[in-house]
Parts: sequence; C-alpha cells; structure tokens
Amino acid sequence: MRHTSSITTLSWIPSEAVEGSQRVAFDAGLAHYDKPPPDKIADIEALREADRFRFANVLSAWIDVDRSGRITKSGYSGGGLMGATTIKVGKLARTFEAVALPDIQRKPQQTGQSVTFVQ
Repeated sequence: MRHTSSITTLSWIPSEAVEGSQRVAFDAGLAHYDKPPPDKIADIEALREADRFRFANVLSAWIDVDRSGRITKSGYSGGGLMGATTIKVGKLARTFEAVALPDIQRKPQQTGQSVTFVQ
C-alpha cells in the first residue's frame, strides 16, 4: 500500500516587510507586494499563475508498505517552484520568469518503521 504526504512552504513579500528606501519601488508601482497566501493551498499552480508568491518548496514524499507494516520502498514526488517578477512603469509591464536551480534532496533515510526525507 502506498502512503503519501506533503508540506509546502511559500516565500512572499507582505507590505509590512519592506522598509526604508526599498519601499520606493513598491510604493511607486514598479514592484508589487504579495497578497497573504491562503491558510490551505488547494492549487499551487493557480497561485503561481496569479503571481502570489516568489518561490515555493513542495516536499512531497511516499512510502510503500507491505502487509506486515514493513516499508519496502520510498521516494520523493515534489520539488521547488519558482514564481515570476513583474515590473511596471506606467501602463507598461514586463514579467520575468525566475530560473529554478536543481532541487537538493538527500537520499531517504530509513530506520525501522520510519523514513526521513530532507529537501
């Protein structure tokens, strides 16, 4: 039987996080703050398309368990997601897609009846 689990972290910029001279670009409309993310993420791709975060890390993993409860296999099925940055000057806007770096995932560590995943 396969069991899966996941957890997601998002990086976003609330208006309260930008101070001093860095606020100028945001307050002038060149850059934008991000709306707070929802309490529960139903569709991470929809949030990315709506430019709601800067980057996300989706740690999603699985284990296969036999009838005796022994873990027989395990692996990752998640990864990093990059958002985009939109710069506006008046009515002109340009969106720059971020370049993702390779995910760093350690080999799953299986001990007894558990597996530890690190990404």
